[in-house]
Amino acid sequence: MAKFILQYGLAVAFLLLAAWPAASQQAANSLTPELLAQYAKTEFKPTDEKRALVAKEKTCLTQAIYHEARGEPEDGQWAVAQVILNRVQHPKYPDTVCGVVFQNAHRLHSCQFSFACDGKSDNGGKGNRIVRESWVKAGLIASTAFKRFQQRDHLDALPATALFYHAARVSPSWATAYQPVKKIGAHIFYTPL
Repeated sequence: MAKFILQYGLAVAFLLLAAWPAASQQAANSLTPELLAQYAKTEFKPTDEKRALVAKEKTCLTQAIYHEARGEPEDGQWAVAQVILNRVQHPKYPDTVCGVVFQNAHRLHSCQFSFACDGKSDNGGKGNRIVRESWVKAGLIASTAFKRFQQRDHLDALPATALFYHAARVSPSWATAYQPVKKIGAHIFYTPL
């Protein structure tokens, strides 16, 4: 600022400083009650509602990791989380974690993630110590993965284009239409060609 004053003179500096509050006042005046009301109707969500939504999303991600990969190495659990989060960002799939995880869950044995439409409870973590520990681990991975997703920090277990996987013990007909990118534990992960 001192260099500016020396170069352009004290008078110009005072002129700029005098205009500064007026510019910020003008910006504040453009925030009308009508504009605020419109924002409140369309985009505003109370903090409690946002927290509940995030908790629900983490629960859905935990359920998917637990039911789809609890017996897998940790890398495999991260990869399952990444496929789900990659789908959330893809225009072909729902734009929420729960939407992706439970897409077509109403169709018995014909949904995206088999646990979601097998007719059994989707809750987990009830049972012996190993079952409870698996649930806790899935929850920790889900919380960390979701936080990174919110911060736009890409998980690096798979490419961002990986949208599919299946158990290596089966050979689904759809797999030939995609490019395998990695085998982790008992799952093979794919990306579109």
